[in-house]
Amino acid sequence: MSAAAFLRVKKLKGGGIGRAAARHNLREIQAELGAGGNLDPTRMHMNVVMHGPGDAADVAALAKTRMQAAGVGKLRKDAVQAIELVFSLPPVHVVDKRHYFADCLAWAGARFGADNILSAVAHHDEAAPHMHVLLLPLVGNKMAGSELVGNRRTLADMQAAFPSAVASHHGLRKAPKRLAGHSKDAAAHLVLKHLRAANDGVLRSAAWPTIRDAIERDPAPYMDALGLHLVEPQKKAKTMAQIFTSKGKGPRRELPKPIGFDDDESTEPYRVSAPKKDRTLCSVGFAPNQPPATPQNLPIKAAPPAPSPSPAPCPQAIQSLPELWTTVGCKSKWTTPRPDRLRTAKAAMQQAADHHTRKRRTVPLPAARVGDDGITRERDEYAHDLSSWD
Repeated sequence: MSAAAFLRVKKLKGGGIGRAAARHNLREIQAELGAGGNLDPTRMHMNVVMHGPGDAADVAALAKTRMQAAGVGKLRKDAVQAIELVFSLPPVHVVDKRHYFADCLAWAGARFGADNILSAVAHHDEAAPHMHVLLLPLVGNKMAGSELVGNRRTLADMQAAFPSAVASHHGLRKAPKRLAGHSKDAAAHLVLKHLRAANDGVLRSAAWPTIRDAIERDPAPYMDALGLHLVEPQKKAKTMAQIFTSKGKGPRRELPKPIGFDDDESTEPYRVSAPKKDRTLCSVGFAPNQPPATPQNLPIKAAPPAPSPSPAPCPQAIQSLPELWTTVGCKSKWTTPRPDRLRTAKAAMQQAADHHTRKRRTVPLPAARVGDDGITRERDEYAHDLSSWD
């Protein structure tokens, strides 16, 4: 069974992200070189720079130079600064790695533009050999990272085109799709069934519980190693006759009307019925439900109403207060209230104060004018002799 080739595409956003990616690819981050990293220092000398400068600062300067030459101005904070492609090989393979990575680099240049390749570094100091390719998403005179990467359909086409264009020429195949849900459970069951049928020695290993959990967690690599394929049943399409004669999802259930009435409470005995309404929220109203007219329930004519009795004579009105006292049987003790002398005096004092403090009308003084003879004359608006102003 041939091994699988992997291709990953990632958009890099944010200021300085391109230089940070170049520092990782060129092993310039000291924190990654320590004991806690996943790098093997004894194999770091096997890493190969396939294209571009060997320093992260030079990679960043190359990107800046090409952007300035294209007339690209200041970018937004969320703009795509670079695109990174990762071509990976499985840990166990019989492929000429240098030749394979060279073909991958040529494919990336043909798809994204050879002038847009900033750096390409092949890593052999990790678990699986792989190559990082940094691209400048430059299209004409603008940065178009999202346009180059595309949507999901474009990425799916890219994943389908790469194995046939590059991987198949080196004896590799397309990477399996990650399983999930029912397909994942079916694949794990298929792998375990195959191991038990073959009475594989791994079943008697002390590490079998751990291997079984790993198979149930991700059965795709084990299916590739054993040469198994999961055939998923295809859902048969319905004919037009089946569609029109289908009962659907069952009878339609009417939701309770917020301002109406329930037709029959017996159909849903589990519901807590509210008090029965006798009025609607509509201004028109409604007529009560009546059974259809039959000979048995026809309305019977009522007898004519009996004449109402004549009203009793109205008693005579009381004309005087003594007559009222005689009728009621007691004499009222109400008397005219005595005037409050203190309140009356205060009101008089306040009225006098308001009279004396009232603002008087001020008459404006007449305008004064000094004549040529030195005599001061006043202009009175009521004077009709205007010669005094000459």
